[in-house]
Amino acid sequence: MTGLSILVYLLLLLLSPAAVDGAVHAAEHVLVIGCDGMGSVAFEKATTPTMRKLMEQGAYTLKARAVMPTSSSPNWASMIMGAGPEQHGVTSNDWQPDKFDIAPQAVGTGGIFPTIFGVMRGQRPDSKIIALYDWKDFGRLLETNAPNITLHVKDAIETAQKAVSLIKEMKPDFMFVHFDGVDHAGHGFGWKGPQYIKAVELADSLIEAMLQALDSAGIREKTVVLITADHGGKGTSHGGNSMDELLIPWIIAGPGIAAGKQISAQVNTYDTAPTLARILRLKAHPAWIGKPVDEAFKQE
Repeated sequence: MTGLSILVYLLLLLLSPAAVDGAVHAAEHVLVIGCDGMGSVAFEKATTPTMRKLMEQGAYTLKARAVMPTSSSPNWASMIMGAGPEQHGVTSNDWQPDKFDIAPQAVGTGGIFPTIFGVMRGQRPDSKIIALYDWKDFGRLLETNAPNITLHVKDAIETAQKAVSLIKEMKPDFMFVHFDGVDHAGHGFGWKGPQYIKAVELADSLIEAMLQALDSAGIREKTVVLITADHGGKGTSHGGNSMDELLIPWIIAGPGIAAGKQISAQVNTYDTAPTLARILRLKAHPAWIGKPVDEAFKQE
């Protein structure tokens, strides 16, 4: 083997999934915070010290892409299902588990396309899994028998307060928190408007409260935190095909995650579930089309 061949071999070994998997071995908990309607446009004007600090401490891109249409249900589904509407069949906000136009390519234990919640429950049955959501319809997108707690809370502040309480009480292995206030501000006053910016800044402060709860629970250093969104917006709506509606933030920090890394590779929202699966030491469902965002991880 020539010197160049050996170098190439070592580089491939360094970038292999096994090396990445070793880098995230220290992670014992995952907290995902999804802010409905918080497109990347939010970072043009909003003061977001908490999210900016996570970007410095971890890996991020403001060029991650939602799926089409840029509506809530298709995108939240794609995020937690590791696939697009063509596979999971959630094509609009009218979708229901028993009412759809496109049948899912695969059906999991909950009678719907498999989510990261169901995959984790199946492979790690003793896990503590929590889903809190501000938008009631989020609940229909996941297997109701997968989380230990599935709870709709009426607004972002109360959702954060409940999340803080449960983090301290249960120290969950996997928690998903959904905030809806940013989207409401966009619809009511327009994306990029002052009320929208204030809603983003409120979300940033609520994220900080949850990070402090991780500290209080003694699990911050063992927790990977991921901040993302379902879509952005344009004017007072979304669902169209503009870049303002399509581009979303994807910010991840914690043990095993590269620090201060601006991700250059393309990230799609359906890459989220496979990335979470790798961190949680789960085997990705074979029906998922997304791939782990390897660039976000430290390379050992």
